[in-house]
Amino acid sequence: MEGRNYRVVSCEGGDQFGKADAILTFAKKFTERGVSITFSSFPMYASPFGTVIRKFLRNGLEDFKFEPEKELKTKMALYALDRLQFLDVVLSNPEYKKTLILLDRSSFSNAVTIAYGITHIENLKKKDIEDLTNYAFWLDGLMMRKLGLKKCVIQMVSSSEVWKNVRKEEQDINENLEVQKATDKMYDIYRERVGKGWGRIVTKTNDGWEDREEIFNRIYTFVVSRLGEFNLEVFPKKYTINIQEVLQNSYPGTNVAHSDVKTYWKALNDNDKDTMHEYGMKIGEEIGLSCKEFRLNDEEVRKAFSKILKKDPAIFLVLERYLGDNFATKISEAVAKW
Repeated sequence: MEGRNYRVVSCEGGDQFGKADAILTFAKKFTERGVSITFSSFPMYASPFGTVIRKFLRNGLEDFKFEPEKELKTKMALYALDRLQFLDVVLSNPEYKKTLILLDRSSFSNAVTIAYGITHIENLKKKDIEDLTNYAFWLDGLMMRKLGLKKCVIQMVSSSEVWKNVRKEEQDINENLEVQKATDKMYDIYRERVGKGWGRIVTKTNDGWEDREEIFNRIYTFVVSRLGEFNLEVFPKKYTINIQEVLQNSYPGTNVAHSDVKTYWKALNDNDKDTMHEYGMKIGEEIGLSCKEFRLNDEEVRKAFSKILKKDPAIFLVLERYLGDNFATKISEAVAKW
């Protein structure tokens, strides 16, 4: 069992293509069949880095007056740092290796961030897009390698010719037609890099949403073709890696209201994005204010985390601006020790 590779399904896709619904159905049906699941979604808005991400998705980083490409790279780096917290949790417990790890967005989601840059940065050339893609794969290289992410990626797509914002909440900076078109192009670039491990599943057509059962069957067929058949258990386990696990692993002694975590967790399970975003940011801010220590246990994760911050020290300015001097200082002290 110890020698077995991680089996991970990375679910990707543009906004409002039914990705969250398909993933929740997928996890439920796999568990019913007897397959143990570990689920996580990105960004983890309740983590400090996820909270910063949510703030700039709503407001951008105009306060810092970065050059456009510099701002874009800083955003990409923050996403990668958020995921490294998750990776450290996964590597800390061998039980996760015995499960099918299901990710709602993953290391390939910087395709969406680059897409935003394509639509908002003037005179961005093909070479610039290639450089940004290389940077994205560098940022998440450790997670891709450790978890074998290129082996099984599912992109939820729509064959409908129409896209519109259907959420009740105020849309973020990525939720518009031009960004969605650019996202499709970027995912095509990523799919070419990943190769046969990248599958595309249609969830929506001009006639509306595809049948959930049909979506699941298509996903299941592709996953088995990439990862092989699964050993079925009488009592399958279902783990989740989110803010509770990250708090225990990386932020010992931090004061966070249990009621806030409970509300956030319920919203996440109910796919209630309004409440999830609200309480996720509230929890992230609580961590920023009360953080006493920042830890990463895996040596390779620590090195990757440190390299990103050394390559882009402006990240500390962003952390200080959005979460306060205390949090930025704790991160800096940890990196200095490593």
